[in-house]
Amino acid sequence: MDSIVWLSFLLLVEVLGRIVLEVRECRLTQQGGGFWMVLRIIPLVNDLVPLPENRREPVVGNFVKLHEEGHQKLHHATLRNTLKVLLLLLALGWIVFVTFQFACPLWEAFLWLHVVAIPGRMLFHGFCWNQEYEADTYAFRQLEKKIAKNALRELTACEIPHTKLFALIYREHPTAALRQKKLHLK
Repeated sequence: MDSIVWLSFLLLVEVLGRIVLEVRECRLTQQGGGFWMVLRIIPLVNDLVPLPENRREPVVGNFVKLHEEGHQKLHHATLRNTLKVLLLLLALGWIVFVTFQFACPLWEAFLWLHVVAIPGRMLFHGFCWNQEYEADTYAFRQLEKKIAKNALRELTACEIPHTKLFALIYREHPTAALRQKKLHLK
């Protein structure tokens, strides 16, 4: 089969999968889809459109300060930025490889990159989530359980609710509800 046919098929599967995911998300969270939903369905655009995470900004309390301190002490910014640079180099290598090895036009190479990067993005988000859980654990050990529980409850109230699968696909941070479960605060 021709590579453009495979690419078209995979992009169609992606669009249909994202529509199913968006409908599932709307049903489970009782949230309307709206403008952002349409943008998340379109290939390549969904790589660039940020997902709004909060309804309002959360109050910065001791838990949030200690959480950020945990990120600093555990060198999460350095690790995350190093991984981003490696992924960027891998993406550039992919584009060069596909362009020259398969004689694809540049636009087709970018679309192939988009398709093959979907699982990679989910792995990157999993890596980021692990760092968030580590920073939460650091903050939790420094505070009383009640204070940490109240801080995460406040974060949950500020966030736009999302299911675990939806958050894994679109967000670098796990939802506050998932963070509460991970710390066994529910």
